[in-house]
Amino acid sequence: MARSAVILSGDDFCSAFLPAPTRKPRAGSSQKNILTTLHDADALTHSEISERFIGAMNERILVPGVKLSTYLPSHTGQNPATTQAGFFRSEQISESELPSWAAQTVPVVFARHVVGGDPFGHETCNDVYEEIDAAAERRTILDQLTATADLLFTAQHRVFLFFLLVIGRTFRLLRWDRAGIIATTSVDYLEDPQTLHDYLWRISLLDDAALGFDPSATRVLSGDVDSRLMDFVSLMDPNDADHTERALDGNDTNHHSVFQYVRTMFRTSLASDWPRYKIHVRSDGKVRNFLVGQPLFRASGVFGRGTRGYVALDCETHRFVWLKDAWRAVHIITGREGDILQKLNRAGVENVPTLVCHGDVDDQFTITGDWWERGQPHSFTSFPPSSPTLSGSPSPGSKKRKREQEDAQRSHVPTDGPLRQHQHYRIAVAEVALPLKKFRNGRQLASIVLDAIKAHHQAATNPKTLLLHRDVSGGNILIYPQVKRDQNGANLAVVWTGLLSDWELSKPVDDERAPSHATQTDQLGTYQFMSVNLLSRPAQPVRVSDELESFFHVLVYYSLHYLRSNCAHPMSYIDNYFHNYAGPGFLYTCGWKSLAMEVDEWLSTRFPHRPLLFLSPMDELLDTLLKCFRAHYKVLQDDLRKAAPPTPPLSPMDPDKPGQGLAPIAIPKIVYFGEDAERPHHDSDEDDEDEDDDDETPTPEDRERAQRIRDHKFVLDHFERVLQSPDWPEDDRIPSQQLKSSVPGSLDGKRDCSRPHPASNKKRRIAGPERITSLPTRLHASSRRTRPPPYTLPMRVR
Repeated sequence: MARSAVILSGDDFCSAFLPAPTRKPRAGSSQKNILTTLHDADALTHSEISERFIGAMNERILVPGVKLSTYLPSHTGQNPATTQAGFFRSEQISESELPSWAAQTVPVVFARHVVGGDPFGHETCNDVYEEIDAAAERRTILDQLTATADLLFTAQHRVFLFFLLVIGRTFRLLRWDRAGIIATTSVDYLEDPQTLHDYLWRISLLDDAALGFDPSATRVLSGDVDSRLMDFVSLMDPNDADHTERALDGNDTNHHSVFQYVRTMFRTSLASDWPRYKIHVRSDGKVRNFLVGQPLFRASGVFGRGTRGYVALDCETHRFVWLKDAWRAVHIITGREGDILQKLNRAGVENVPTLVCHGDVDDQFTITGDWWERGQPHSFTSFPPSSPTLSGSPSPGSKKRKREQEDAQRSHVPTDGPLRQHQHYRIAVAEVALPLKKFRNGRQLASIVLDAIKAHHQAATNPKTLLLHRDVSGGNILIYPQVKRDQNGANLAVVWTGLLSDWELSKPVDDERAPSHATQTDQLGTYQFMSVNLLSRPAQPVRVSDELESFFHVLVYYSLHYLRSNCAHPMSYIDNYFHNYAGPGFLYTCGWKSLAMEVDEWLSTRFPHRPLLFLSPMDELLDTLLKCFRAHYKVLQDDLRKAAPPTPPLSPMDPDKPGQGLAPIAIPKIVYFGEDAERPHHDSDEDDEDEDDDDETPTPEDRERAQRIRDHKFVLDHFERVLQSPDWPEDDRIPSQQLKSSVPGSLDGKRDCSRPHPASNKKRRIAGPERITSLPTRLHASSRRTRPPPYTLPMRVR
């Protein structure tokens, strides 16, 4: 999604979103400007502005039924060091204590005045130091706006959100949805107090739906029957089953009960300061109701899908289910996840979630994109991170009409296209699973990944489905404990099985259509686990070999992160292997992942350059697969060379023409970057070049290995064979207290920024300086390579 806002005049904004009230304000109620104490607001700090603004607004009743108040911040999602304020219904305000943050109807953000610091404005800065200060202020304002919006979208179940932004002695009214922002032009509330009063009067008369609250989600208050039910089912039950892997004997009579971890997860979601809701899902003409608390999974970012995952209580069956709430991108070629799961379930595909119900929510769509496409050049503002300078605008003290006229005369700057439309969607599945990182040891990790590969194989080969997942990642492979019988069908046991979830990006196996530019940005999986082939050439259709490579990368990531190995700096290794993707336009560098797939003969610790070992059958599992992928890329490069047009012959040299005598252009090939992109050392450069020439042509053995990953058979057999090894240790997982902090952008936490410097004598294989780009991520389900950059990035005006 483009990081964009649409700028409207106050009249257009009110006409579209704040209808004229039938009840007029009391005569003379706004003739006197109550904000005169803020005449020097451009020289005040944000806390001084908020204190005076709130005090003046509450000194007299400007708008009946509404009150501006500070509140205690939530335990999650907001910075307690900043002023937290919002408009509340008068009945929600108590004289003795601050109101709950979850009850606010319109949040308010206060910011100090800095020239060029308004992220929606056009002011220019006079020098580079002033621009640095302005860029920092823009980031600060956007951080606070986005953190508040993200929290309220999640906690209050919002379709959209109104915001009042006060910067010095000016203000804007904002409307947020999952596609972008619509903002009014900036108004000086001292010179034009009537506009502020008119906005607030109109807002005070809106009902909850007109204020953006989702009517399909009903607040469950303390003491309600549903609230008491949620408290009751969250209590520990002696009949709950232990989910530890084990054989069951005749004394185990509760294997059909709820697993303990499921009830614990539901109890954890009932946080004391988080609102509870009853939400409905309309499926096949029937409405199913679910009770939810705090989401246990919450995708980062306020724009885009905004996926949230809940352990929910089904009001019909009183069973726990996993409920996902998201804003899916609306494309003609995009299917709904529930439709795909229903197809997989009916075909009998194993190790995939079981659909309970699903449906779009009450025709709820984002509308910011509609305004973007109306074609009014003066009304658009876009915010890419590359342009911190906001240019050419009137000063904050200009008259309202003059400001809007000058804004309307601004030129239209082209961007990457219209904003995407999103539709609200919910899906419930029967399985409440554990994240992959909860595996107990290396053998269990390999077994769970194998289950996911089996699901992928069945979906890709069953005549009733013939689907490729297209988003294989660590977050989409889950652990689901089940009670199963042994191979003889006699004894029962609790077995941890793997689930392959999140099928919304799947496409038919024979779909050879290259994704268009319009759909690439949200139709191509999770970049950390994508194949080097797709990262290098994103327009290529996804193949089985790309999907199997993603499973390989998942195995490498979780082995490195959680298993004992001879790698001295696993977090630094993960950073370089998984998070150094510069993307198309930056010569397709894929970090150490590219080296592993296309250059090295084995996974290397890099510093020193030696094989990466886990001292378990995991080494054989990874090594054999890597040889197949290495051969696959060798064959792929050879095919590309053969398909490339011949190099034109050099014309005779003319000494009078410059540029003669240059070497011919080489056939295009994937290149590698940095000090780390090295090949094994040879005794001489000449020998190295000779061996490189021979190495470029695949041998028959290379082609046979490459053929193994064209389908699933070899990989499935290889996993099965290695898992039968008696040499798997039971305790090869690093204890939790010894785990080092993760890398930012990783799947599990923060980054260890240390990076060892090589002292290598091997010849480098590079084509330029190394580029390191860390992109945003999701905590559990990973982040998609194509999701929007973090909201902390500065914006540009369009």
